Amino acid sequence: MKTGFAKCLVYFLLILASLVSGCAFCGERIVTGRLIISQSALRPGDRFELAFCGIVKPGYHIGSAGSGSLYPAKLTIKAPDTVVLDQPIYPRGRIVDSSGRERVPTYEGKFVIRLSGRVKDLARPGKVHFAASFEYQGCKQELCLPPEVFACFLTVPLLRSGSPVKPINTDVFGKKGKSTELTSTEQRFAERLESYGLLLKLLMLYAFGLLLAFTPCVYPMIPVTLGYFCTQGEYRNRRVILMAAVYVLGIAFTYSVLGTLAAATGGVFGGLMQNRWVLAGIATVLVVLALSMFGLYEIRPPAFIEERASGRSGIAGAFLMGLVFGIVAAPCVGPAVLGLMLYVAKLGKPAMGFLLFFVLALGIGTPLFLLATLSAKLPAAGMWMVAVRKLAGFLLLGAAAYFASLVVPGHIRGYLVPGVAIVAGIYFALFERSLQTNRVLAVIVRVISLLVIAASLAVVLHSGGRRHMLTWHTYSLQALKDASRKGVPVIVDFTADWCAACKELEHKTFSDPRVIREASRFRRLRVDATNASDSRVLAATRRHSVKGFPTVIFFDSTGKELSENRVVGFVSADEFLALLRRVR
Repeated sequence: MKTGFAKCLVYFLLILASLVSGCAFCGERIVTGRLIISQSALRPGDRFELAFCGIVKPGYHIGSAGSGSLYPAKLTIKAPDTVVLDQPIYPRGRIVDSSGRERVPTYEGKFVIRLSGRVKDLARPGKVHFAASFEYQGCKQELCLPPEVFACFLTVPLLRSGSPVKPINTDVFGKKGKSTELTSTEQRFAERLESYGLLLKLLMLYAFGLLLAFTPCVYPMIPVTLGYFCTQGEYRNRRVILMAAVYVLGIAFTYSVLGTLAAATGGVFGGLMQNRWVLAGIATVLVVLALSMFGLYEIRPPAFIEERASGRSGIAGAFLMGLVFGIVAAPCVGPAVLGLMLYVAKLGKPAMGFLLFFVLALGIGTPLFLLATLSAKLPAAGMWMVAVRKLAGFLLLGAAAYFASLVVPGHIRGYLVPGVAIVAGIYFALFERSLQTNRVLAVIVRVISLLVIAASLAVVLHSGGRRHMLTWHTYSLQALKDASRKGVPVIVDFTADWCAACKELEHKTFSDPRVIREASRFRRLRVDATNASDSRVLAATRRHSVKGFPTVIFFDSTGKELSENRVVGFVSADEFLALLRRVR
């Protein structure tokens, strides 16, 4: 009897001890943490980072994320519809031996889980509430507890576009680990700008501006510059340099104003080139200038201005030309320009933004400055200068035809510029008499004229022929969702008729047989942004944060955008093919 009672007492004490021990585990939270953000406030269009900073209680460990853990850790963050969050980036776990001597990855001590996010362009000012829940299973030596969930919250102000914000929590976000996901090229460029001093920023932007000067978007400026300056007949070096300088300053001023406004408002850089009235106005100005070169009239400022200008009216005209045609340079976009827009938007200082865009524009304008200086130095004396003025007139007419081709019906668009070239070739070959005094020069001009006529006819015939090109379907959000549901990757091409780089991408890259073959497994959608008044175009560009053209976006078979694959500007067929092969 006593023996039985003693056994029962021992069992009771053992059970009580185990319960007490269990309650001790239950009363202790194994993981604590907080949710932090990379900047003091958010604005429409902002890209930002979140981080969950967790701490595992000393003596314990939890299963890490990914395969290999018995109970993988999982972070879930809920945010309002105005915010888009990427998938979390988990740190690599430390390998330990489990009770069965199986090596499993775990977290011990401090760990940080990061993820990137973006605020939609249409978000309204207010507050953004983030709710994080972290699921885990804590273990101590060979004893593992039931899974638990730790919850924490974060509220961040949402300000208007252009409002000043500052980076915070730099101890976490200033030093990214190897597990951090690569961001887009323009985002990395913006981060690089942020890390540099002012002088290095300016030097880098000027260098990138020089590179942009040799892209297709600047090509229309070449005949305009030649046509305007080669008829000035100016022989004084200082005045030539001054005229060329104020011409470039005018271009840089317009470019900087448009760039700063686009960065502050989240609009599309070069959006004025979507306006048919602007394009028609530019074409009209060029035609008026061209006809004056043929001697139909002479453009002079009013007498009271000319009297007060003391010979400086040419300088004012050059500055005015630069102001007008700075609009043409605005569509010059690429990762550097979009990265600068991101940086200026985050900076929230319009004056500094203007300065940065101005230096970039000076880089774009430097080759035009040299071209203007050389063409303005042509001697004005001699009958041959009559032919030069008429050549300048045809160059301006060709530029006018280019801008007019962006607003006329598509079936005649490809004939305008070649048509002007053919007329110019016929005129110089048969009717221009000022060059007849020199037989050798006359023969050279006729040969060149015939070559121009032949090349223009070849362009017309080639444009009328059929070429193998990528075929596209009209973009819609439903088409994007259908492709994701079917597990089909997607290419979305944002283009416009007025975009020179878009045309180069179309004819050099999208016509490559290798690109066509590889792209056949994609759903190919296109947004034609030629008509700025189309509400569907506006919605698509805002939805996908498109700031310039051309822009090509890739989505994998799950419907996730691959931001590191985003293309802005022209890329070769080889580069585009490599991007296609990375998408699954």
